[in-house]
Amino acid sequence: MLKARSSAFFLMAAAAAIASTLALPALGQEVLYDNGPDGENGYYHVNFGSAVTNSFALSSAATLTSATITLYTVDDRNPPLRLKWSITTEPFGGTVLGEGFEDLALLQNPYLTNFLFFAWQMRIAIPNISLPTGTYYLQIQDVVTRWDSFAFWAQSSGGNSQGYYQAIGKNGAGGISEVPSETFSIDGEWSSQQVRRPATVYK
Repeated sequence: MLKARSSAFFLMAAAAAIASTLALPALGQEVLYDNGPDGENGYYHVNFGSAVTNSFALSSAATLTSATITLYTVDDRNPPLRLKWSITTEPFGGTVLGEGFEDLALLQNPYLTNFLFFAWQMRIAIPNISLPTGTYYLQIQDVVTRWDSFAFWAQSSGGNSQGYYQAIGKNGAGGISEVPSETFSIDGEWSSQQVRRPATVYK
């Protein structure tokens, strides 16, 4: 009986230790760029054909590993599940340096906004894209929610990025317009040596 209790205690302790380890950030990871928190002062549509992109600057060469963004949906039972992201050299153009269709990781419980949408702070995994000093763009689109409903990227409370919105019109064609920037951060690791811009497009 004592042996069984000891084994159960050991398994519980081991599980707790593993959970604590997984919750910690990876060694050497830090915020490379932060465009500020959700200001609850605007939002732009990022699914069903519409997309948003925001500039971000790297002051030194770095390797990108993840991004954090805040998305709005219509209900606290309707989380964003996955989305398409891209890192490009121009807004909605230029060279695609990385892209993917990724599941999202929830960072905190959703909260009700002034617009009566629920806000979700989500993390997007980025597969180690190494970039030199410069300005790039994080593009978000094709957000899938649990209820397949509209999703919106929350506007920042005062970030330095430049945002661009690509809306889809009734005839399937839409224009690109400058908009206030959205809330996001880019995480990764600063490089001790300058790197060259990748010559291939990640798929």
